[in-house]
Amino acid sequence: MSDNFYDKFYYKKSNFNGQADILAPSAIKQNKFYKRLICPEPGKKLLDVGCGTGTFLKALEESGVDLWGIDISKNASEFAKKRVRKPEQIICADANTLPFNDDEFDYLTAWGVIEHFPSIPQILKEVKRVVKKGGKIAIATPNIYYYKFIWQTLRKGSGPVKHQEIESLYSFKEWKDLIESAGLSILTITRHNKFNKSIVSWLRNFLIPFYLSNHFVFICTK
Repeated sequence: MSDNFYDKFYYKKSNFNGQADILAPSAIKQNKFYKRLICPEPGKKLLDVGCGTGTFLKALEESGVDLWGIDISKNASEFAKKRVRKPEQIICADANTLPFNDDEFDYLTAWGVIEHFPSIPQILKEVKRVVKKGGKIAIATPNIYYYKFIWQTLRKGSGPVKHQEIESLYSFKEWKDLIESAGLSILTITRHNKFNKSIVSWLRNFLIPFYLSNHFVFICTK
């Protein structure tokens, strides 16, 4: 993963338009969903790996949690600093080797991030290292058997289009095996599809089989 890939293609400054506090309704719903899954306690320390422009960290600021973020993109991390109250706790660095001490965080989140690392076992090893014993880890992963990918393959003979330099897609069981092989214990598993209107989201979750969901969220501990 080249250092400037996300600056050039994924986090272009022109996409931000200085609108630090304006989010799409779907992004607001997604952050609420993530908050409910992790439920961080006030006074605890949380690291968001691949924090991007800081939308999730911003959503947590009223919770009284000590918030930290890391992202490889300079443009994204600089924008994240505009969103949060402690910009010095946003770090621009390659998270293949996290620049933190062992057992430093009570919580760690990685929302749709680990699939973009060259070695998933390596990033999972780092995730485990920096989280305290009994800490909570949230990892969202994409599903290669997402129903839309299957439908696209049936119709056009082509599967999912990868838009980033590295993007590993696996099945539910493959993600589960990777996470458990890293020595993490899975507490709960939740699926999510898209965050549209409430009735549409409910219908998707009702009609789409679990293993054909868009993403899986693994809540883990060590």
